[in-house]
Amino acid sequence: MVPMRWMALDHGTKNIGIAFSDELEILATPFAVWPSQGDATLARLARLAREEGVQALLVGLPRHKDGAESATAPLARSFGEALAALTGLPLVFWDERLTSVEADRLLAARGVKAKDRKARLDAAAAAVMLQDLIETRRSG
Repeated sequence: MVPMRWMALDHGTKNIGIAFSDELEILATPFAVWPSQGDATLARLARLAREEGVQALLVGLPRHKDGAESATAPLARSFGEALAALTGLPLVFWDERLTSVEADRLLAARGVKAKDRKARLDAAAAAVMLQDLIETRRSG
């Protein structure tokens, strides 16, 4: 496995959580939560990916507890495919089940107040998802 810098995106109808890995694929870090505004957001994300030296994209795929894709999964797929086409970067879809629950737990454990956790949750969820990918890649 050749380590690379990833940008992870937790795509929602209102907001997009953004996280990055370091170049050695050791740590995933929450970056920001941006409003989801169609093509303008795609262009802004493509620019951010270039500026940050991103080498691959990870987009969360919403699934139900039984593993079936949720009703919003096609939106996440088309979003990810559009961004990959715009950037020319490889794209991986990742199961995002329970990432928000885990992200909320981690933020609470760090002492982040409930009202502040809501604003940071999507970026933290993207980081949880990305850390899962990193650990999966590391374990082979």
